[in-house]
Parts: sequence; C-alpha cells; structure tokens
Amino acid sequence: MRLLSDVTAPLFGPRGAAAVFGPQKGAGPDDVAALDAALARFAGLLGGDPERAGAGAAGGTGYGFAAAWGAVLEPGSSAIAELTGLTAAAAGADVLLTGEGRFDATSRTGKAVGNALELVAGTTARAGVISGRVDADPGCWSVALVDLAGSPDEALRDPARWLAEAGAAAARALG
Repeated sequence: MRLLSDVTAPLFGPRGAAAVFGPQKGAGPDDVAALDAALARFAGLLGGDPERAGAGAAGGTGYGFAAAWGAVLEPGSSAIAELTGLTAAAAGADVLLTGEGRFDATSRTGKAVGNALELVAGTTARAGVISGRVDADPGCWSVALVDLAGSPDEALRDPARWLAEAGAAAARALG
C-alpha cells in the first residue's frame, strides 16, 4: 500500500503531530502534552517507526497505516506534482502563485505550497503566496486575506472580495 503524506512530522515529540498541529486545532500546552503522551503509548503498543517522516500526518494516521498494514509513506506533494505535471511546468515558469488557508512554519514541511515554492527556488521565476493568514516568512512575495480585510472576521464575512483583492495585488506585484 502506497500512502502519500502532506507533512514530514514524526508521530510524537517536539516536531510530532501533537506539538506541531495541536495548537493549530486549539490544543493548549496541557492538551499537547496529553496528546503527545497518548501518541507515544500508541507507538509502544503498535510498534513500527514513529520517527518516520510522515508518521505524524493526520494526527498519526500515517503512522497507523504504516505500522499496522505496512503502508509505504511517501511525500505526497512531490508525487502529486509529478503526476499533474507541476514539476515540469515549474521548471519553465515565469511566475508561480500558490497558497493555503494559513501559511505557517509547517507550510514547508512537505505540504504542497512549500513543495511548489521549492520547485522554483533557484530559478528566475517570481513566486508569490496568497493565504488567509501568513504567520511565517514564505521567502517570496505574499499577502494575507486577513491583512487586506483588516481582521479575520471581515475576511470571513466576504472571502470572495478579499481573494479578488489578493489576486489583483499579486498581478501588480508579480506581473
């Protein structure tokens, strides 16, 4: 079984599923500690390699499939980029525009947005990121819908408007 994963996080520990993704989902420090301990216990019961890249994907689902059913974990964004022709297209691109709901420290850990940026790194292509929020430096031009709108509430109230504004800003900056 081939399992494509969009993140490289291990199952537990300081770079694991609970520590990295728990706070994004509303988990506080005590919650993260409890979740991390539960994931470590799960690994102790099931065996397998909890340090494997992608084991922490989807709250440990990647690890579960690999440990219980022998799934082979592979970087999903690279595989999808190859299958869709993105890798070849990026090689000759003048502009790459990508994005996600929230660009943060995890965006370059196997996710599609980070992979896309890596595909044009070192080329002459201009790159940009449009996201709902930008909480980490993407290393290129970027814009956040919440910044354009003035607040998360306003961005959510009329997302089509702010996405159109972001697209216009990208055209000006990258065009």
